[in-house]
Amino acid sequence: MKIEKFRRAAVALLVVSLAACGSDSPTTPVVTASPTPVPVAAVPEPVPEPTPDAGPTPEPPVWRTTKVSRITLRLFVVLDPAGQITDYDLNEDKQPIVPLGYQFRLDIIAKDPKNKETIGSGNVVWHFQDESSVDVQNFNNVFHPRLRASRSGSFTAYAELDGVESNRLTLEFRN
Repeated sequence: MKIEKFRRAAVALLVVSLAACGSDSPTTPVVTASPTPVPVAAVPEPVPEPTPDAGPTPEPPVWRTTKVSRITLRLFVVLDPAGQITDYDLNEDKQPIVPLGYQFRLDIIAKDPKNKETIGSGNVVWHFQDESSVDVQNFNNVFHPRLRASRSGSFTAYAELDGVESNRLTLEFRN
């Protein structure tokens, strides 16, 4: 009888060992506790604020007073009579056409020998060919004057700072 109990125990041990070694007999899955989901408040996607139609974003002021090596003059923006930014056309010579009565802003950028923006050490002197074709609207910032086309024709401007001249910019004013 003792041998019979021993034999049953050995068979039971053998069955358990086979089950543990990956036999085809099904095993009971182990139940693990899953965490309770925590409600999360929905965060709306950030919506960018609309930018006002007040023109290009101004850049931070430049205070460097190093020697000027070159100056670039460009047409910065054209504004219709209501003060809204408007597109402009180019004539056959690739010159901007500014309609009569429209304002426009010129812009000069002075650079030093290291290609860094500078305000130089002197005063900006503007040169306008046929000054009678424009009305000066605002000259508070000498690097960025605001003018108005008042008479049909061609208008050329350039600026000078510390003895260095900018490129010449020619605009055409017409209806």
